[in-house]
Amino acid sequence: MLKAGVAALDITPPVGVRMAGFAGRTKPSLAVHDPLTARALVLDDGRRRAGLVALDILYATEPVVAKVREAAASAAGVPPDGLLIASTHTHSGPQDAGEEAAEQERAYWDSLPGKVIEAVNQAAARLQPARLGAASGWCAIGVNRREKLPGGRIELGRDHFGKFDTEVGVVRIEKADGMPLAAVVNYACHAVCLMADSCLISADYPGFAKHFLEERLGGGTALFFNGACGNVNPREAAVEHGLASGSGFRIAERAGRNLAQEAARVWGKAAPSEEVGISFARRTISLPTNYQRALASAEAAVAEAERQAAQPLADLTPYVTWRSVPSVRRARAALARLRERGDAPEQCEIQAIKAGPVAFLGWPGEVFCELGMDLKERSPFRPTYVIGYANGMIGYVPIPEAFPEGGYEADSAARLADNAGLVLVEESLALLGSL
Repeated sequence: MLKAGVAALDITPPVGVRMAGFAGRTKPSLAVHDPLTARALVLDDGRRRAGLVALDILYATEPVVAKVREAAASAAGVPPDGLLIASTHTHSGPQDAGEEAAEQERAYWDSLPGKVIEAVNQAAARLQPARLGAASGWCAIGVNRREKLPGGRIELGRDHFGKFDTEVGVVRIEKADGMPLAAVVNYACHAVCLMADSCLISADYPGFAKHFLEERLGGGTALFFNGACGNVNPREAAVEHGLASGSGFRIAERAGRNLAQEAARVWGKAAPSEEVGISFARRTISLPTNYQRALASAEAAVAEAERQAAQPLADLTPYVTWRSVPSVRRARAALARLRERGDAPEQCEIQAIKAGPVAFLGWPGEVFCELGMDLKERSPFRPTYVIGYANGMIGYVPIPEAFPEGGYEADSAARLADNAGLVLVEESLALLGSL
């Protein structure tokens, strides 16, 4: 018999913390628009126990993941191999506690693991007989963001002819009496309806989607997991970080409502399955790197930062909320780290969890949608849902064709070899096959 438990805890940071996702913001957070939450789902088939956690932050750092897994193994009975911790990737949440963090920022990140652990513990304590089903729908709130300009240059924009993943994955978990207990929604799209010109803390469109879905279902707790969305933005979101076109909460609300409407429709056809078994596995894999390309890119970044630092800054008006000014110190530090690491492969964790008829595959990065779609198509389990930003962060993982094209994502991933994404897919298929 399957049992399930769910919990949601507030993890909203204090006003005044720096915000994550847009390095050029000129102000810290000024207010809270809507709360950020940690949402945990624990499943138990009588032999094994697994858990899924969704956090409304940019990404879950490896130290946070390690602390939560260690505690959950003893307190909630969820082994580390069976606990997946991912972020919704909102760009309107708190900046991580780096070396420049203020005291309140460090205090927030020090307290975060305890709150996540409490969410897992509460979910485990609320285990009750449940039924689970899964189905998929279609939604087009996303768009491929790698727009090719005349001359061939790639910029962050809208490529209306480019690929993006339209699948809305929904896992329906209901109580023994048929009432909603939890709904897991999986969709691949950056949470950037709010851009750098917003200084309000928010869960962005995933927050709206969860709220509207819970309203439509008349109960239960909704969890949102982002997918392989490294090259996908909301269709209506601004470009050029909000300076070239508008962004705002109406766009986030509309995207969230559209996603919730489809998720609610799919919930109705996700019939409970007789299959209730749980299995899971995780492993650390090595992705190939391109040291010479990474070195050239890092050296160029240092040169550009030094060039801009030597020039006087233009006067700012009170209305400028974002500007791109490279940090010489950060660029030099990144170059030093690269030289120290050399041509060593990129290590990352992949994780697979199968619950009844549905499988989840966790990737710790911003993987291009084509790779996620390929993995789902070739998976031995239908449906399989890819969860991005899971259990750490390795940055962008593009498709091979993106590297010669260039652009923000490819430039950011210069350290990876062209075939790194293909290796990620093949290793993940092998992991799924081991379940």
